[in-house]
Amino acid sequence: MSEARYSLFCDRRHSHRRTLRSGNSPRDDDIDIGMTRENYNKFLKVAPGELGPSYFLSWIETDPHTPYYYAKVKKNNTLFVEEMFKNIPMHPGIFVDIFPFDRIPDNKLLRQMQSGILGFLKCCLMGKEIWMWKHFGKCEIENPTNRGAFSCLLNRIVDSLFSKKAIYRMLVSVQSCFNSRNTRYYNNVMATADHVTVESIRHLQPVKFGPLTVTAPDDLEGFLRYNYPTLHRFTKEEQEKVNNHYPAALSFSTTPKQEL
Repeated sequence: MSEARYSLFCDRRHSHRRTLRSGNSPRDDDIDIGMTRENYNKFLKVAPGELGPSYFLSWIETDPHTPYYYAKVKKNNTLFVEEMFKNIPMHPGIFVDIFPFDRIPDNKLLRQMQSGILGFLKCCLMGKEIWMWKHFGKCEIENPTNRGAFSCLLNRIVDSLFSKKAIYRMLVSVQSCFNSRNTRYYNNVMATADHVTVESIRHLQPVKFGPLTVTAPDDLEGFLRYNYPTLHRFTKEEQEKVNNHYPAALSFSTTPKQEL
């Protein structure tokens, strides 16, 4: 595959936290891959022709019902269906998430504004496939997410006026609007943490991950201390609140007919 630089990371929006002294880092129950926007776009172009018949690149262009703003590489003839999205007709395979990383503004107020806009557009994108709120539509999940009526109304208006791809393009435009600026950090802009310095992204380091050797940003301890200055071990009550990827259906071997 044409070279696209990547980094291994865990998505800490819903993370376990651990003390630095314990030797463990924050994690949830999966490992993700992050790429700068330039490399992410390169990956989207070349991956379909390079992954081979065992894998499928899922994103809005190849898997039009996906509710996600990011890509996933899925293994064909497997099954991993999350409860919340079990009725969405998208590719159901076991997956690894591929996140774009964009430059974020150094100014905290600008970061908050960007995050707020993106949070709204993300809901609009998902709202084209599934309604998860109790206002202005029939909620399609068991426990509606906590969202006010006015936000739901705006969401419904945007979803009625724009196509899913138009909303996706707006979202990407906001995600990447600071990429031409000389800022200090990259981030998966949807996350409040995971700020990675530009320098550490430029100097990726090989690290051992089980039997594999993968790449990760330089100065991992500095990354942890900056993003998680109050790391601690979860209590049992805190652990129960973590939103992990518990599947409604799981299979490591299915026929194409079963996938449907």
